[in-house]
Amino acid sequence: MSGMATDAAIGMMDGAYFTSRSELLDFFNTTLDMNLSKIEQTATGAVACQLADIMFPKSIPMSRVSWEAKTPPEFVSNYKLLQACFNKHKVQRYVDVDKLIRAKYQDNLEFCQWLKAFYDQVAPPLREGYDPVAIRARGKGGKKLPPQFQPRGGIGGPAAARKAAGSSRPSVARSRAAAPAAAATRKPTSNPVKKPPARTVASKENTKAGPSNASRPRRAAEKNGNADKIVADATLMKKNKELTTRNAELEVTMSEIEQERDFYFEKLRGIEVMLQVYEERTEEEKNSEEVISKIFKVLYAAAEDNVVVSDDGELVGADGEIIGFDGGDVEEEGEGGLAAAEEEDVYKDEKFDEIDDELEASLLDD
Repeated sequence: MSGMATDAAIGMMDGAYFTSRSELLDFFNTTLDMNLSKIEQTATGAVACQLADIMFPKSIPMSRVSWEAKTPPEFVSNYKLLQACFNKHKVQRYVDVDKLIRAKYQDNLEFCQWLKAFYDQVAPPLREGYDPVAIRARGKGGKKLPPQFQPRGGIGGPAAARKAAGSSRPSVARSRAAAPAAAATRKPTSNPVKKPPARTVASKENTKAGPSNASRPRRAAEKNGNADKIVADATLMKKNKELTTRNAELEVTMSEIEQERDFYFEKLRGIEVMLQVYEERTEEEKNSEEVISKIFKVLYAAAEDNVVVSDDGELVGADGEIIGFDGGDVEEEGEGGLAAAEEEDVYKDEKFDEIDDELEASLLDD
């Protein structure tokens, strides 16, 4: 299986991301003969480099891997070697170095979970003669490894442990050989061993029938319990589907409400700009009819009309031309344009005088 295909198969909901901390530590310690006690100790990137060296032989210069790295820049150097190996073998996995070098538990846990799953699917059987401790000794700080990177058996390593175990076997054999002789020299006890009373036929029958009768309620309870779990799972799945559909509907509704809110806010903002420009004009330049007509155009403009108010208080259409209060250019406005607007909308004509009077009264008060 290629690296690219394997990596693509390990998604965020894969079972690999449910691997426990203790299982990961046991995996690293067994495979690489280490003494890791915390996931955060893998943040240096050196452990990942050696595991990649097993998966892809001679793809990482292990002599450049720093086992004594203590600072983020030193961690980054190790991760550069790892990423170069992944790129060489087309492993489509982005290594988020910025997060990993912070030595936070969750970030390094997820990366270690992925790394173990990737190893389980890609790595060939352990190479014959591969000595992880000797490989680490070639790297920076390998002659004096930190405690977490030392072999589990101590300084002597597994070989010393096996040797010690071998030297203890003859004594065990001798003790076993001596056991029959000691038993033969023992004197028989004066009190003979009493035979246990024979069981009656009824007691045997009760003994045979007992377990089967006792197991029946347990089996029935297990069967009922499984049925209840199936019903509960089906109910949860149905509820989850309903909530998902409802959530999608609410998102659409919220989006429409936000668009409508922004649409009317722009109208109010445009009217505010027009009134501010009107206030800044001199008495000779002020034209209340023009302002009122523009306000109506803004209020009744649809979204597709693309009518906006410029910073000068002018109405600008979709084609970029300025719209006057009678529907034409400002320079060509007159009583005829106002009359056309009145004929177009009777309701607008009825409200025109009222708004005009109120606006002029408020301006005179100011």
